Parts: sequence; structure tokens; C-alpha cells
Amino acid sequence: MTLARSVAVICLSVLLIPHLAGQQEDAGAVNIHLSEDQMSAIESLASDSVGGELQIPNVFTPNGDQVNDYFEVTTDGTTLYEFSVFTRTGTRIYHSLSPRIIWDGRSIDGKELKEGIYYYVIEEDGGSNPFEKAGFMHLFR
Repeated sequence: MTLARSVAVICLSVLLIPHLAGQQEDAGAVNIHLSEDQMSAIESLASDSVGGELQIPNVFTPNGDQVNDYFEVTTDGTTLYEFSVFTRTGTRIYHSLSPRIIWDGRSIDGKELKEGIYYYVIEEDGGSNPFEKAGFMHLFR
């Protein structure tokens, strides 16, 4: 469980559980009314998927200077992700199925790719509410 999810669960426990169980000392002091959208958002925080919590970079520089040399997305290390990279014309140039999302700017056959804009797709494999994310990244050398 990530830190953000843990904090959300603690906050909800402190605020909602006593209210819902009718155990508040001063029932008039705090009135909590949540919409259906808010309840869905809260429930999604507690789900098994790390989904919306992935921090995805949009620029990386695989030039060997040890700074931003990889397009890397931090994951929980247990969820399996399918990660694909495409050219702007739609040709898939990289693919992996792994708990780590990382790419070094090379094609499937190991050739260094040119500077440019590439399209990525990240899909969670399995899970009750699979996460999907797509977008553009810039590769600078």
C-alpha cells in the first residue's frame, strides 16, 4: 500500500467510521455528506490497483550522464504491467510485460532511437479495475 493510500485510509477512518457507526460524542459538531462521485473516488483509493497513483514522466535523456537516462515509472513491484512504445506513425518499437516500467530509448532489437516524440501505452495486467494510461514522451539525447 502506498503512502498516499495509507494516509487516505487513516483520514477516512478517523472522519467517517465514528460518524457512520453513530459513535460521535457531539453528533451536531461534524456533518459529513458525500456525493456518489466522492464515495466512488474514496473507494477507488482502497482498491487493489495502484492505477491513478503512477507518476509518469514526459521527458527523458538517455545520453549516459546518469541523469534521467531511463523512462521509468515507479510501481509497487508486484503488479504486472504491459508497457508499449510507439513511433508517431503507430509502429510499435518497444514492448514489455513486467512489474517494472522502464525503457532505455532503444528499439526491440537494441538500436538507439532518434530524438523525438514517442507514444506510450501502460496497461495493468489483471486486477479488479485494471489501470490504463497512454500519452506522449519526449526523448532527448
